[in-house]
Amino acid sequence: MSLNARLAALEASGLIRLAQVEPELEYLFRHALVQEAAYETLVKAERKRLHRAAGEALEWLYPERTDELAAILAHHFAAAGDDKKGVAYSRRAARKAVAMYAYDEAVQHLQTALHLSEASELSETRLAVLEELADGYCLLRQGARAISIYQAALQVWRDLPHADRMTPIRLNRKIIHTLAEIKWTIHREEFESIRQTIAASRASLEADQQNQPPQPETVRLLTAVATHAWRIQAPPDWEAALHYAQAAVDMAEQLDKPVELSVALGALAMIYSDHGQLRDYLQTSLKRLSVVQEARFDDLRERIDGLREGGSALMYAGEYGLALARLEEAARLAERIQAVDQQFFALSLQSQCWFRLDRWDEALRAETRWRNLAQRFGHERLGQTCFAVAISATIHALRGDFSPARSLQTESYDLMASFWLQPGEWLVSNPYY
Repeated sequence: MSLNARLAALEASGLIRLAQVEPELEYLFRHALVQEAAYETLVKAERKRLHRAAGEALEWLYPERTDELAAILAHHFAAAGDDKKGVAYSRRAARKAVAMYAYDEAVQHLQTALHLSEASELSETRLAVLEELADGYCLLRQGARAISIYQAALQVWRDLPHADRMTPIRLNRKIIHTLAEIKWTIHREEFESIRQTIAASRASLEADQQNQPPQPETVRLLTAVATHAWRIQAPPDWEAALHYAQAAVDMAEQLDKPVELSVALGALAMIYSDHGQLRDYLQTSLKRLSVVQEARFDDLRERIDGLREGGSALMYAGEYGLALARLEEAARLAERIQAVDQQFFALSLQSQCWFRLDRWDEALRAETRWRNLAQRFGHERLGQTCFAVAISATIHALRGDFSPARSLQTESYDLMASFWLQPGEWLVSNPYY
């Protein structure tokens, strides 16, 4: 009996159904229980043989589509016991998912790759998978989990006989940047606990930066040390922060690397902002804005951050129209790539602009948009919303709507107190926050 005749017989029996004809003929089981029952009738060795045959057939038939088929190829080779190919295709499937902004899916593929690499003791591969998995959790704004995985990757690196010397530099600076990013999304006790565990990362980076030649990774290293000095260290070392951030800017300009230059300028701008040097903050943010808007700039996430920060600086300078244009573009691009934290930041800053323009209806419309994000993703993904809530409370109070104003005031107060500082510490702990 031919294959087509067998398929027709199975379809007539009600076991399978035709799913599609184009671009390829595809059948599905009518019920998952039928599929499971058929699978269970196969002995383990036969299952492995068929999975391998299926994977190899797909590779042979569609060599130009292996990225597109990476997830199914990973499944077949993992089930066949071919851990090396299972890991390789799982990582390719994760990269494809990230490119499609499907971050949860990417993490799932990388968890599969990590399991397979551990089973086969592929140490160098496991190191790479751990770093990619931590990067995935960063995209999901699960920073505490990402830091623990970066630290696990560092331990794997220490056990490798011929390890790449740049790996710990890259991992340590990612640890510092991640903690800085989640500072206002986790409780103070958790932040302090993580801060203690990464002391070695700061010390390692400070030592490493003295011996590194000018290169993109060194720019990011200097930026990480600067970030630690002002955002993680207590009390902040503003002099060191400015020194390292300016050194990062100078090196990026020397290398003519626009993405690294934007990263360095972003760190320098935030140091100026939190140190109260608003004129320098504006100049640096506008310089960064011009960099991210260049035609050759190819990092969309960094462009969004530059637009959002530029909009913030313009707002504080009173240039509300220019600020709103940049912030709307940042929010639109952030929505496109599922960067919900950047989308929230941009919408919150839009609310502030409208508030300063006494256009309260527009401010509340922007609030509706960020409130929807907060309901869907929560504080871990968005960061603290206390200031945005306070703006809304002020608008309602100015309108004479005192009941919602009091409710929003309480919400803002409780958010700030529960996540970070107690009220008595708000002004004395750090005058720049």
